[in-house]
Amino acid sequence: MKKSLVFLIGMLLCGCAETEKTVHAPLGKTPYEICVESEHAPVLMEREKCMSGACINDDMPYNEIYKFEEKIQAENDIYIYYMKKGEDFPMSFVVNCYAKNRIPMLVLGAESSYEEVMSIALKCGSLDLPMFVEMDYNNEIEMYDAHSRLFRGYAPKTALVYGFSSERKSYALPSSKNVDWIAINAVEKMSNGSIDSEYENIAGWCDIYKNDTVMVNIAVPVFTDDRCNYAINEACREIGNIYSLAASHSNIGAVNYISLSVNEEGRRKYSSRLSESDQIMEAYGAAVKSIPDIRYYSNTPYIGYIIGDKAVVPKETALLLDMECSSTPYSNLKALSNYSVDKEGRKIYLRDN
Repeated sequence: MKKSLVFLIGMLLCGCAETEKTVHAPLGKTPYEICVESEHAPVLMEREKCMSGACINDDMPYNEIYKFEEKIQAENDIYIYYMKKGEDFPMSFVVNCYAKNRIPMLVLGAESSYEEVMSIALKCGSLDLPMFVEMDYNNEIEMYDAHSRLFRGYAPKTALVYGFSSERKSYALPSSKNVDWIAINAVEKMSNGSIDSEYENIAGWCDIYKNDTVMVNIAVPVFTDDRCNYAINEACREIGNIYSLAASHSNIGAVNYISLSVNEEGRRKYSSRLSESDQIMEAYGAAVKSIPDIRYYSNTPYIGYIIGDKAVVPKETALLLDMECSSTPYSNLKALSNYSVDKEGRKIYLRDN
């Protein structure tokens, strides 16, 4: 910033209220960083806040969403259902989500046939409700394009998600007209008794697709058959670490946790289940609550202050940023008209007038 901007607390001069005064903020008054909206054209079902979601099939029935959220002491925006080949449309899941004001998300695998996908698209279209549909097709781009056109034609309210593994090597994407969101799917593993974090891979993909809206679907191992090892404390730390990406990458529009348990030949092989322990549930709830409420804002070198119930800036700052302001009793200060405040992060977010 060109100058250090200092100013006022009004109540110090309350005896001079009948005339305008030029005053300065007292020593110790907390400065707030001014942030301005970045240009961004939102995609279907994208919100200003970063959303959170979960797949909880292996934890509890979807008609107990409120019970689950009471357990984690946090609310999700999205709930996820993985469809198996030949399975009937999960109508009760969709209805339960909408009855509880949550967004349903269906995930289709690479084994999905054209006929099955057409049936799903027709059902989604008949409901005429917004929902996410992720097609996780192992980089089969032509198949994705063909199936996505079914949803574009029969179920235009569905937001289409192209999903791929965080360990993927290819950078190719389907036609942009067939993709609303990109999903980075990370089912983390364990080796030598420790979690192999996908944090760097996920961050790298977010940087590569910085101009796209991304959702992160993460499963963190609590148990694997590698050494038959539980890693509850490490999993708690990893969940918090992955969710922190939502604060550093504004193109992340949703972070979803995939809570699952895998058995092979009657033996337990893998678990990322949240219900493995109260400690995991608590860590997950804290991670959900840590997701930033405001996205697509840029920091500026300007500062403001919260004085009473108003956010104020020097009139020079208001002029430079072309802010809509109202007057204050002090000649060098202007009160902002359209803003929100993050007190913990010490930021003032200016909104378009």
